[in-house]
Amino acid sequence: MFLRQLIMLLQHVIKYTCKLTGGINFTMGVLRKMQTRKLLISCILIMLVFVIILLIRGNTPLDERDRQFRLEKIDELIKTHASFEACKQPHLPVDSPEIMKFVKDVKPIDCSSAGFNWVVCEDSECKIQEQAMKQYGKIKCSFTDMIRQDDFYVSEGETTTSETSYKLEKSDVVKVSCKSETGDLWKGTLTGIRMDKRIWDRTGWNFVPEDALKLNILMFGFDSLSRNTFIRKLPKSYKYLTEILQGHVLQGYNIVGDGTPQALIPILTGQTELELPDTRKRIAKTNYVNVYPFIWNEYKDAGYVTGFLEDVPNLGTFTYRLRGFNEPPTDHYMRPYYIATLKEWARGPRLCAGSIPRHKVMMDHIKHFFSAYKEKPKFIFGFHGELSHDSYNLVGVADDDLLQFLKDLNESGALHDTLLILMADHGHRFADIRNTIQGKQEERLPFFSFTFPQWFKKEHKQAYENFVGNINKLTTPFDIFATLKSVLHYDSSETANLEHRSLSLFTKVPSERSCAHAYIEPHWCACLEWNSVPLSEPLVQQLGNVLVNTLNNYTSTHRHLCAVLSVSQIFWVTKTRPNENLIKFYKNADLDGFIADMSSKMKIKNDIYQIKAMLTPGDSLFEASITHYFETNKLELKLSDISRINMYGRQARCIEDDFPNLRKYCYCKD
Repeated sequence: MFLRQLIMLLQHVIKYTCKLTGGINFTMGVLRKMQTRKLLISCILIMLVFVIILLIRGNTPLDERDRQFRLEKIDELIKTHASFEACKQPHLPVDSPEIMKFVKDVKPIDCSSAGFNWVVCEDSECKIQEQAMKQYGKIKCSFTDMIRQDDFYVSEGETTTSETSYKLEKSDVVKVSCKSETGDLWKGTLTGIRMDKRIWDRTGWNFVPEDALKLNILMFGFDSLSRNTFIRKLPKSYKYLTEILQGHVLQGYNIVGDGTPQALIPILTGQTELELPDTRKRIAKTNYVNVYPFIWNEYKDAGYVTGFLEDVPNLGTFTYRLRGFNEPPTDHYMRPYYIATLKEWARGPRLCAGSIPRHKVMMDHIKHFFSAYKEKPKFIFGFHGELSHDSYNLVGVADDDLLQFLKDLNESGALHDTLLILMADHGHRFADIRNTIQGKQEERLPFFSFTFPQWFKKEHKQAYENFVGNINKLTTPFDIFATLKSVLHYDSSETANLEHRSLSLFTKVPSERSCAHAYIEPHWCACLEWNSVPLSEPLVQQLGNVLVNTLNNYTSTHRHLCAVLSVSQIFWVTKTRPNENLIKFYKNADLDGFIADMSSKMKIKNDIYQIKAMLTPGDSLFEASITHYFETNKLELKLSDISRINMYGRQARCIEDDFPNLRKYCYCKD
């Protein structure tokens, strides 16, 4: 661990000390140049001094003044750039050519070479399969409990031999080794839901607070999926979620920081990492992450069975850079399973856990959780990263399995009293797709959806209607935390106070909410900037012409009925574009993701103009969004981006019965 920390430290020290000493480029070409030798020696000496200072500092408690300084700088940055104009979300086409060139199909996961699993765990019982006994005869298996020591090690517990099955009681993880009477062998590490009397006795709906909404919570997330990426790569699941389950996707959900910890910590604690006790592993004597006020602790105290499931243990949200948990954070914690299987999986088919794709292990675990605790209140947070963290396209292989997972939950009745939150932490951060303006914006707009039981919509009508009304509002991870709190203690469906950072989505989020209100630093804010355009600008007349030409072309096939429109008056024109800080943001400049490197030279390829105009005859009022592409100097307007904002009354009487689609745009000649 120390060696890895030292390597990371050296990488950053080399980067910044060399900037201080003239920005030496450590390549063979530079080393050959005699005039750089003194500069190189200076750089190395300063680097060594920095290493010594930082190593000394690493053995002392964190300087709280540094943390406070960072908090104050963030607060100052937000106030400095505080634009209290209502957030206008960018329109980011799912099929944008700029993005679609990166979208590719990938081969399905093939686990067939692993044969089939002789033993399968369901709920708390691991059974030797009939198929195995038919094929190999009598089978005897040894079952060894894998016991968690800490977040990085597991040890072997007691071993039990059986020719039929094994009941999980001391651990959720068991190492199985089987031998048939014909001499054939099979081994694997499996997971289920152990039967723990202590959990069973302290949980139940009778312990849940009187003012609670009486819902299970199932959060299931993917790493690095923007809202649009989810639609592109998981189309079957998206269709089932939105059409059959009637799930609602938040259109204005905006991240508040860089990477998974800065996305999940506010969701689970309502605070930022800087506001919480220090848990960074490279700093000596810091706290374990258990010190955080996790929302699942409140659910546990309220009689819920809790679970936290996360794969890819070498990149864990709370263990990669942070110290991890000294005690299991929830009743059921899947990290020991992934630690126990890390080496085992390296010897099997790619992305497989024996005979099944690895992403299905977590999905099956969640289904077993619901089955084992059918009559108990449940809070489960599952987060899957292996398929999507490093690849933009690979997650597409999980579409059929995610679809089946949703169907199984629905058809089993698990969703009857469950709030399903299907989500992601942020969009893709490392692929070429992020080197585009839209890719940069999509990184800040992850997929986040809520699916409610049908009874909830009627029994808590106002809360549900408020939630639906907030779908297109600016929302953040802090709001998810407040909403989870409201499930336990529902107190209000009134209009939220913009002075508060965390707003429950069961209240009415004001339309005028801005990134400054929501405590989002400017370079993370996906809202567009608005700038007024003087009506004297030559482009204004062109925009007016595009508007009337688009409308006249639409009604041209009915010219014998509909008059040709012309511009009577243009009231205003605004130009919207991504904010300057978003465009300049290149990457993080520190290990923890709190300091921004604003050196990006990315250029905007288009502006979006909004225009309000009166057309004649009829004095009809329209607003429209028109895109100006710089490269071709082309102005583009889609009919769907035009809004009629005053009543048309009897102006369209000649076509209203036969051609109702023309009513907003046609002024009848008669």
